[in-house]
Amino acid sequence: MELRTTREMRRNERLSKAMAKKADASGAPAKTQAQPVKAQTPTDKVSLSQQALAFVQEQNRKMWEAAQQREQRRQARLDDSLSAMESAKNELDIMKKQLEVMNKCQKIAASIMKGNRVPPEDLEYLMNNDPEGYKLAMAMRRENPDPEDEKSVLDDEDKNGGSADRAGDSGERHQLSAPEAAGRGGETSEAE
Repeated sequence: MELRTTREMRRNERLSKAMAKKADASGAPAKTQAQPVKAQTPTDKVSLSQQALAFVQEQNRKMWEAAQQREQRRQARLDDSLSAMESAKNELDIMKKQLEVMNKCQKIAASIMKGNRVPPEDLEYLMNNDPEGYKLAMAMRRENPDPEDEKSVLDDEDKNGGSADRAGDSGERHQLSAPEAAGRGGETSEAE
């Protein structure tokens, strides 16, 4: 499809008329005029004035700007959802660590309730991370005439780094709870 301005169309019209006059003046038959028409393939022609061309260009510019704005909004939404996913992942990691701590505390408390002997670092871990669970386990402790020595459920990380920041505070709680432990089945020797 050809797009031509009105001025160009008028100029081409004048040229074609001048060529036709020359052909008539030279005495050439009408076949010469028909041959160039046959040689050209048919095309669609649209004539636009300068105002129409300016209007189309303005509309094109507005559409391009709107597309850019849509793309920026889409990119902003994508960034927001990525940051939300990242924060959700962080929350999930925190919750996973808390669940691991709760599971370890639950295993320690179950061993205490059975009347078995628990390693002192496990007992301290339970007191630091779940004081209510510790109190409940000590209150529900059964008398066991043949207590078993339980293996520690803590990792090296839990033994060393997990409660290092609370070491001063946990010692005081441990000493306050020791008499209660002594009355419940001889935990004093392991707890102290």
